[in-house]
Amino acid sequence: MIQTKNWVKAFILFLSVHIIPVSNVIAEGLVIPTSTKMVEDNATRIYQEINFGSFRKLSKEVFLKGYQGYLNLKQSGQLNDHDVLTICDFSLSSNVPRLWVIDLKKKKVLFNSLVAHGQGSGEEFATNFSNVENSHQSSMGFYVTDNTYYGDKGYSLKLQGKDVGYNDQAFSRAVVIHGADYVSYDFIKGNQRLGRSWGCPALPVELTRPIIDNIKGGTALFIYTSNRKYLASSKWLNKSPKVKMEDMFNPNEPRMLAENAQETRDTVAKPVAPKLPVEKKPVPAEMYFN
Repeated sequence: MIQTKNWVKAFILFLSVHIIPVSNVIAEGLVIPTSTKMVEDNATRIYQEINFGSFRKLSKEVFLKGYQGYLNLKQSGQLNDHDVLTICDFSLSSNVPRLWVIDLKKKKVLFNSLVAHGQGSGEEFATNFSNVENSHQSSMGFYVTDNTYYGDKGYSLKLQGKDVGYNDQAFSRAVVIHGADYVSYDFIKGNQRLGRSWGCPALPVELTRPIIDNIKGGTALFIYTSNRKYLASSKWLNKSPKVKMEDMFNPNEPRMLAENAQETRDTVAKPVAPKLPVEKKPVPAEMYFN
């Protein structure tokens, strides 16, 4: 039975590559190995389909990196099934909304918010990052959201850092998502920059609960920085994830499921045999007379 299933999968892949155009056939549930270009092309398509609405548009480069890490985290079994990705672009000024919560399934931005970096990371821009206790600096990289709790900052969300050497001490450092009154446009007007935390990605008070409730319990958070060493060494960014074949296509394009491809295979793979002329046999003369 297992051998038959493997043979069917191999046959479907053969069809998709050699016989039926790959954009028209889907092997439902089949996970295929992918090249970096295939993953990037798929992520680019998803990025182009995201409805940013009136929100600030996230950089395509940052999204592609965030999405690749999201796929690798998901395939390592560390994420829930909510298909939500949160990205903080800490290469941007703290005076602009630089946190995005994206529903990847609906291709929709749920939130685009101000977010604070740590006091030790810089003034308006975050330029320094650390994984060390009491540094009061932000930590770059990928996180998985944990449980909520009520602390001295109110309703908060624990984080598990997943990049060894860059943010894996976040939990022990109590780097969490929480609300703060210094994360506001009023604070920016009075101080020419956003307020800063002790290393936590702090949010506006009024958005803290709705954002936490949408991302808690096992979703991916990516704090991006243009640090070359990190980008070159993060295992979540330097591994090509596997992708389900049906995820590699635009849902608006005409396509067929692999189990329905047999008819097409027969007509495409097998040329129709030409009709041969019918041989006329001589009719005996006695057939014309009674």
